[in-house]
Amino acid sequence: MTLGEYRSAWLASPGLATAGPGSAGLSSTGPNSTGAASPPPGEVAEADLSTRLTALARVIQIGSARSGPDGFSRALLGDAEHLVARAGERLRMSANHTVAVLAGGTGSGKSSLFNRLAGADFSAVGVIRPFTKDPHACVWGMDGAAQLLEWLRIPPRNRYARSSALGEGEASLRGLILIDLPDHDSVAAAASDETNRLVGVADLMVWVLDPQKYADAAVHSRYLTPLAGHSSVIAVVLNQSDLLTAEQVEDCEADLTRLLDSEGLHDARVLVTSARTGAGVDELRKLLARTVAERQAASNRIAADLEVMAVRFLPYAGEGRGSSEDDDFSEVPPNSVATLADSFGRAAGAAGVGQALQSARELRATDYVGWPVSWLVDRALGRDPVRKLRLGNLWEELRDVSAGPAGAQQAEIDNALTVLGDQIGPTLPKPWSQTVRAAARSRRDEIPGALGAVIGDTLPAENSVEPWWRMVAVWQGLLLGCVVAGLAWVVALVVIGVFHATRHALAIFSDVALLPWVILLIAAILTLGWLTASGCMSMVSSAAVRERSRIEQQMRAAMEQVAEQYVLVPVKQELSEYARFCGALRTARQ
Repeated sequence: MTLGEYRSAWLASPGLATAGPGSAGLSSTGPNSTGAASPPPGEVAEADLSTRLTALARVIQIGSARSGPDGFSRALLGDAEHLVARAGERLRMSANHTVAVLAGGTGSGKSSLFNRLAGADFSAVGVIRPFTKDPHACVWGMDGAAQLLEWLRIPPRNRYARSSALGEGEASLRGLILIDLPDHDSVAAAASDETNRLVGVADLMVWVLDPQKYADAAVHSRYLTPLAGHSSVIAVVLNQSDLLTAEQVEDCEADLTRLLDSEGLHDARVLVTSARTGAGVDELRKLLARTVAERQAASNRIAADLEVMAVRFLPYAGEGRGSSEDDDFSEVPPNSVATLADSFGRAAGAAGVGQALQSARELRATDYVGWPVSWLVDRALGRDPVRKLRLGNLWEELRDVSAGPAGAQQAEIDNALTVLGDQIGPTLPKPWSQTVRAAARSRRDEIPGALGAVIGDTLPAENSVEPWWRMVAVWQGLLLGCVVAGLAWVVALVVIGVFHATRHALAIFSDVALLPWVILLIAAILTLGWLTASGCMSMVSSAAVRERSRIEQQMRAAMEQVAEQYVLVPVKQELSEYARFCGALRTARQ
């Protein structure tokens, strides 16, 4: 909205009263209504405030995901959200206006002081509790003020305008919106709520106290002490000084200053005035004019609000955390992956997988590289079915293991996750100590299946056969064939050469002298077959040992990946959120 649009909105506002003597029309324009303007004095501060507000919004976002009885306070998050919304709205309002409120109790002379500053009797004066029931606003310079007054919810009938054309003193106040608040000690709940609301949105708070009640616990405990973090935007006026002697004024001022210092309001400015005689009013006017000229009151108020709000979040950052960029945030212990992989391996029975696989490979290889004669002997003696049954059992065990841990093995996984959470959690404040533990266990139900899949992926196909086993089997088959042929030769020599079953046979089948040589040849072939089987089984055993070692290494590496993906990644993400929270909190406090 342009300044012209602001002015039009102001002129269209109903119930806008004009001042008495010395008041000006509403069509006067402010000094910044025309011409190319350089960045206003508060632009850099507002940019910084925008960054801080964004950081606080990030704090709220992170905290909201971790709220609850054992997490971030929902009330605190609600207050922070309200602050971000209110500050954002105020920054979008007129930067050329400063909202100052006069707050005080009944009989403190607050309304009289308001009227003297405004130069007219705008606010009714009295001492009956409560007297000031509604807020009244006097505005010096109307351009752009309409939207701000609407935001402040000042009733149109209680808005009064002053012109900067009244003189140098009035011109210095251009941009001031001075509000006379309802009495803070009002017995009317609505009036008290209205005071609390406007105190919460004012750029500058001026507390008007009287000599009789300047130390009243009501104003100090309800307002001043809780606003200690806002002392840079607070002024305390000791009014009705005309009722005191000069010495009494000095004593009261010193005592009030001491009291404010004890409450942490070290930067609060203390002034002494008399609304009846006008003493000290010029000093108050100069304070207001200086504040308006600096155009930093709104930014300072929001900055103070941000600091106070950020301090309330500090317990969630931990002792000393979130105050510097060099904070040493907790990290996952360096041996966590190895420790988890060991626990997962025990839970999944990885140690027995390699042994079972080695035995299965050796039993399976016997069908190919073993000496067929030995196999025939095993068959004859009934040992081969037992070997087959054992081989089947081994593969059944491997299939069961690849289904993942269950029962007691799941307890091993849970214990490992608990140990990891206990290593990291105690170093963190609540709720992070609990959320890290929860993150470590967030995917616990998926881990058994993942471990089973890891084992299944690393195992070779069931009863798989190496190519060279088949070549050895062919060789052993040839040797067996030679033995069978040799035995047939021996039979032929015995039948033809010894018993002369026929007289026209070839010498090779009838010469009895060949019989010892043929028997020796058969023995040599049998020996060669046995040696081949023994040598090949040794090779199979060595290969099975190497395969077992390779499979165990692959399973170990895969289980480390499971530990990283299913446990450490969620934990690191939560620790990253913790560091992000502390960083955002640090930015919000800058």
